[in-house]
Amino acid sequence: MLTFGAVNMNTKAFSLVLALSLSLAACSNVRQTTPLAYAGEDGRSTVASLEVAIQKRGYRPVCKEREFCKFQYGQEVWVHFKTGAGKVVMAVDVVDGKKMPADKRKALTDEATAVGEAIWREASEDAIQREKVAAEKERAEAAARAEAERREAEREAAQAKASGNGGSSSGGGLGGFLDAATGVLGGIQVNTGPGQGNGSGGGQGNASAHCCVNGSYYQCPSVAAVNKCAGESAACLSRCMSSSDMSCGERCMKEHPPDPSDCQRQSDKDGQCR
Repeated sequence: MLTFGAVNMNTKAFSLVLALSLSLAACSNVRQTTPLAYAGEDGRSTVASLEVAIQKRGYRPVCKEREFCKFQYGQEVWVHFKTGAGKVVMAVDVVDGKKMPADKRKALTDEATAVGEAIWREASEDAIQREKVAAEKERAEAAARAEAERREAEREAAQAKASGNGGSSSGGGLGGFLDAATGVLGGIQVNTGPGQGNGSGGGQGNASAHCCVNGSYYQCPSVAAVNKCAGESAACLSRCMSSSDMSCGERCMKEHPPDPSDCQRQSDKDGQCR
């Protein structure tokens, strides 16, 4: 028992001596600090860029996100970057600097400071670009969310209007949806000239046909172009009139959207669109 107690006391004494030795060793270090200017938004965002810049020069960084980054320069110097929201500070620690000649300590400090400042210039520029990219991404995502919310609100408003008008229209309330679709699209009109009504016959080349979408007049060269422009949408919506499926009209708008790409826009004739 006495032997065990002696060993335990010796262990505690050794630990105390070791801690004291480490503390004394740390006190013999010499530190030089330099405040660093950062033109970005938040100095804490520079840690990732500092880590990359340190690695590029062949050093091994020890970093903690948004707090600090440090590396060992040679055997006798550590370079620290302490980051904060409003400032960044670089510290150069010369290990046992108090025990070495002043000229050697100054030379080591100057060399490490020059390397640290070069790393900082590269890292700060990179961090500013990272902040700009992140800000642009955030703005784009916010715009996309706003656009999605706007479209959802329009869709809900159209559905509400269709439901509200459904009781007074024929076809199980689909007349109300067609009214809503007309309001959204600005109206769809299909007009074909002589010889073009059924899409067959030799006179199709001289036929005149046009369609109106959103109040815009389009001159079409063929029945196929007219159908692509608005005919398929109109035909689909017409079939919905005899259906009791309230989602029929909505499917028409999704599956057969008006496409006037094969027709020629003639803005001077917009007045003919009702």
